[in-house]
Amino acid sequence: MNQALHLVASTAATAHGNPAFSALIWWLVPLFAVTGAIIYVVWVSRFKDGYENETNRSVNSFQSFQRSFTENKPAPGSVRPLPPQASDQDPL
Repeated sequence: MNQALHLVASTAATAHGNPAFSALIWWLVPLFAVTGAIIYVVWVSRFKDGYENETNRSVNSFQSFQRSFTENKPAPGSVRPLPPQASDQDPL
């Protein structure tokens, strides 16, 4: 275990002091960032309409659900309670 840590530490120290490694990092990080940005833009532009349709459908369903609570409320006296059934009555 100690040898593995020593090997990692010595490799990191060697790589940190190496100008070629530093130059490689300065080229790879922006390269990956630009590549990721291009992939993201293509993905969003290609699949955006599909997600918008699903989102709109979901929002419309939720709004319909909300409206169901505010529409067609019965008048307070128009609803009659159900008559009690035999199983609901207390036997005593």
